[in-house]
Amino acid sequence: MFFPPLPEMPRLQFLKSLSGPDDLGVAEASGFQRFVLGDTETEPGISKPYGMDIFDGKLYVCDVGRRMVVVFDLKNRTFGYMTEDRRLMNPVNIHIDDEGTKYVADPSVGAILVFDKNDNLDAILGKELGIAPIDVTVRGRRCYVSDFNSNQIVLFDMNSQQEIARIGEEAAAQPIGQTPVSELAPGQLLLISDLVLDQQGNIYVTDKAAARITKFDQSGKLQRVIGRLGDNIDEFVRPKGIAVDRDQRVWVVDAASEVAKIYDEQARLLLFFGLGGNDPGMMNLPATIVVDYDNVEYFEQYAIEGADIEFLVLVSNQYGPNKISVYGFGRFPLQARAIAAGGRSTLTPGLAQDLRGPEGKDPARLSVEPERTVGNREEIAKLYKRSEALYRSGRFEKAKEGYETVLKSGLIPAAMAKTIENRLADINNRAARSGQNEEIATLFYGSINAYRAGQLTEARKGFVTVLKSGLIPPAMKRTIENYLAEIDDALTRKRGIQP
Repeated sequence: MFFPPLPEMPRLQFLKSLSGPDDLGVAEASGFQRFVLGDTETEPGISKPYGMDIFDGKLYVCDVGRRMVVVFDLKNRTFGYMTEDRRLMNPVNIHIDDEGTKYVADPSVGAILVFDKNDNLDAILGKELGIAPIDVTVRGRRCYVSDFNSNQIVLFDMNSQQEIARIGEEAAAQPIGQTPVSELAPGQLLLISDLVLDQQGNIYVTDKAAARITKFDQSGKLQRVIGRLGDNIDEFVRPKGIAVDRDQRVWVVDAASEVAKIYDEQARLLLFFGLGGNDPGMMNLPATIVVDYDNVEYFEQYAIEGADIEFLVLVSNQYGPNKISVYGFGRFPLQARAIAAGGRSTLTPGLAQDLRGPEGKDPARLSVEPERTVGNREEIAKLYKRSEALYRSGRFEKAKEGYETVLKSGLIPAAMAKTIENRLADINNRAARSGQNEEIATLFYGSINAYRAGQLTEARKGFVTVLKSGLIPPAMKRTIENYLAEIDDALTRKRGIQP
């Protein structure tokens, strides 16, 4: 599976999923694994992943379902758990520094647990700061924590464990969830989630309730806000995991729309990929995204022959069979084959440039040029792209018109034709149910409006009614569950902490 699909020039290839020992060819669980999982009837593997990081051929995954840190040893092809230490209660996110030291955010402990390169517990940091860490990253001797308690980024010195600064303003004029998102000032955080630092030390943090990314400089000064609440492809509903690559592109997953998005330094959307589903390469309640340049060798065997993989992109999925999806970003020879077959890229002007790294590092640059132009094929590709956007925004009749024209053209590859046939089948099924679903759909969108207005009790009542109706597709069911989780986060904030 490639993203974007042909006839566009692919930038990403889905390589492999990891969910348990079977994905490494491991036949038998370790003694500690059997101790953790209980009897042999329990299926070993990841239950509900959240944060992860990869270092020296080992992928560490925070499993919030089993409250453990899973370890995939890609080099030795073994599966296990990082520690038996029961002081680790609820690992949510993990950061690994260049020396192999692991920093685990545990909101139940209220601290950052530090494990050495051999996975032994070495220190517990921030216990006296009153934090409930959701994510953590380290730069030098400074530790950055996204704190659920204060809805701020807490910066402290790891030697003295003294607080240095708190970055961002909590939107606390009203109880959380009661402040309309439209009234939220830049720099205010409503429901803090994941964070990352770029190479210059700028800080990016996602806000699940405000549905946006906020960027601060090293001193904590507000730099930019990326995204806003909405259903369009360049908007967010529930952004969570975030990463920044070496070319300053921002990668973020949206748990509600179940896609990953890539933005440039000017906050322009470059590309999105994934989409909701259980097929390999698709997403099911994604939580975290990681960009890694150092472990490509362990996944090159899954790439198409002749591919030049620049770096890996890993996404954790909290539901479905494919818990960790691994993608490769780079140059793919099928781009040249597509052009030789008569196709040309229909990416918007500047997109190839925006996805290009520094001079000489363009992962999508082609070594061949078509000798002829094919205007009809290019127009069909553009129509397909517009139809996809209409489909995802819920404008199904307009999307159907476009899809049918594309399908009848005879100018598309078989894979795209199959995708269109699936889309048309879904649209026809929706139309057949439209009369029955109209009332439920009205209630659904009314509940969304109530949520955005901060009327959480009313929104929750509507969402529950829609959920119980039994008239909604799985994708909408997941969206409603996301909204309900968000509302419950707000209404029960003082009684429990969940990522």
